[in-house]
Amino acid sequence: MENFDSILSQVILPQAVDFELNGFTQKEEVIEHLADLLEQAGALSSASEFVAAVYEREKQGPTYMNYQVAFPHGKSPSALRPAVAFGRSNNGIQYDNDFGGGIAKLIFLIAIPEEMEADIYIDVLKRLARLLMQDTFREEALQVDSYEALIAAVKHGEEQVQD
Repeated sequence: MENFDSILSQVILPQAVDFELNGFTQKEEVIEHLADLLEQAGALSSASEFVAAVYEREKQGPTYMNYQVAFPHGKSPSALRPAVAFGRSNNGIQYDNDFGGGIAKLIFLIAIPEEMEADIYIDVLKRLARLLMQDTFREEALQVDSYEALIAAVKHGEEQVQD
């Protein structure tokens, strides 16, 4: 688990990728949908318990980072392993909280086990934030149409942000 920050591409689960979020209009719907996908993939014991942790985290600070990207996340006992769900909306989802927000087209839902050390958790978020700040990665993520292409884009982006 200590190398989680350098292998983000290994925790985006193929069963938890949805390139067609166009039927959703609210961030809550997207968070719940992606959490359901993580539960179905075996990464969560309870999607609803995890969603509660994500909403609690949403009260503490922004998870929308401009560039039409959001990365809601939660640390929860229901997270059985580190995992990431990915959703894309061509139309965008209104993604607001008390700290601001905007239209999100790329959403990465991050599940972190309760027992994960805080510094590793923070490293995970920093690595993802650096990846998401890359124009080329965001452009690729908006265009890919398969899990394999998404992972290739993530790996390429990870190479660019190596420490």
